[in-house]
Formats: sequence, C-alpha cells, structure tokens
Amino acid sequence: MKKIIFAFCILSLVIFGCTKKEEAKMLKAAACPTSPPNMFEENGKYQGLDLEIFEGFCKARGYQYKLTAYDWQGMLGAVMSGQADVAFSGISITEKRKEKMDFSEPYMDNTWNLVSLKKRNILIKDLAELKKYSIGYPRGMAYSAFIKDDLEPKGVYKLSAVKMYPTYNEVLADLQNGNLDLAFLDGSVAGVYKKKIDIQDSYIFTGFDTFGFAFPKGSALRDDFNRYKKELGPEKLKALIDKWLG
Repeated sequence: MKKIIFAFCILSLVIFGCTKKEEAKMLKAAACPTSPPNMFEENGKYQGLDLEIFEGFCKARGYQYKLTAYDWQGMLGAVMSGQADVAFSGISITEKRKEKMDFSEPYMDNTWNLVSLKKRNILIKDLAELKKYSIGYPRGMAYSAFIKDDLEPKGVYKLSAVKMYPTYNEVLADLQNGNLDLAFLDGSVAGVYKKKIDIQDSYIFTGFDTFGFAFPKGSALRDDFNRYKKELGPEKLKALIDKWLG
C-alpha cells in the first residue's frame, strides 16, 4: 500500500508540476493594434515591429503568448492592473507612467508630429498659433502630460481643449472629415499614414521621446527582456526598425 501511495504521489508531482510549468510559459500580452508600423492589424493578422521583437523574445526563451487587443487606454490599464504581463504598441516612456509600470530599456527614438490635411496646409511656425486650431489624439497618450505640464503653463494650449478618441483610426477619420484641424501622431505612425492619406507635418516635437515595452511593477520579465535586447544587439535591432519604418 505504501508503495502504491508513494507511486501516486510521484505521478501527481509529475503531472501537476508539468502543468504549472506549462502555464508559467504562457504570457499575456496587451496591444493596441492601430499604431503602425509598431503594431497593427492587416488582413485579419496582427503584425508590426513590436510584435516581431516580442515574438523573437518568446522564441528565445521558450514562451508562448496570448495577445489581447485594447484601445490605447485599455492597453495601459491592463498592464498596470496585472491583467497583462507585457504591453507594446509604440509606448512612450514617461516619468508619470514609470510611477505605475516598469519599462524595458528604450528600443527606438520617436518624434511627436502635429499633422494636418495637405489641402489645409497648416504650418505652425510659432506655437502661440496653436490656439487657433483644434487638436485631437487617442486617450491615454503621453501628449496629455506634455500639454498639461509644458504647453499649458506657457499659455500655448489647454488640455481641456483637446479632442480625445479611442484610437488613431477615429482621430484620422475626423481629420479627413474636417471635424479636426490637427492630429497629434507619433512620428512612426505619421510616416505610415502619409503614404495612405494626404496629410503633412504642421509641427514636429523632437529630442525627448523614446519607446519601450511596458510591464507590471516589479516584473522579473522586464529584466529578462532587457537581457534579450542586449543579446539581440544594436545592429539586428536597427535592421528590424529599418525593415518596418522603411
């Protein structure tokens, strides 16, 4: 009887131990697939620079993943609440966000572009001119802190005047319909949409924005991702960025 009980215990450890191990290898990823070229959906398939980097990490470490799509604010909320192990879609690293989540080391630089329709030909030479125009962008973007902490104190633009949307898709639709004067886009996103619709840069903010992968506070996964990024090396990372931004 003791031998039977012992054998059953060993079998249970093997079965349930393996089950837990397999469960530990499944990562829950959150993304907003409306931010090309970093993350987008095309022909029913998710793709983009961020996804390719993440899939490379998963392959190198033996992880599987489940990807859930959110709007921008929902994606950040998922990682902050721990519903997601990681979030990516061209997410700007900001001091305010770092209070609520952990970030990987930056993987690319970014600009913030105010764009308008070419036929409107809005060119901003002095930021004081912004008061004349309506500005829109997705809820939860880093632009809000910039407007509130930098532009608003200078009397340039009030955050309360901004039109908020779920994703870039709705922002650009209103821009094309004439319901919006200027759209705030990441430079990488602007580069993609310039090839699709007749928009132009009205003003570009440079030199302070970088993208990173977001993780819940205290996540050990973040440290392993940073190790993978170091293993990948700057040359391979640059080749990936050039591939998607080209």
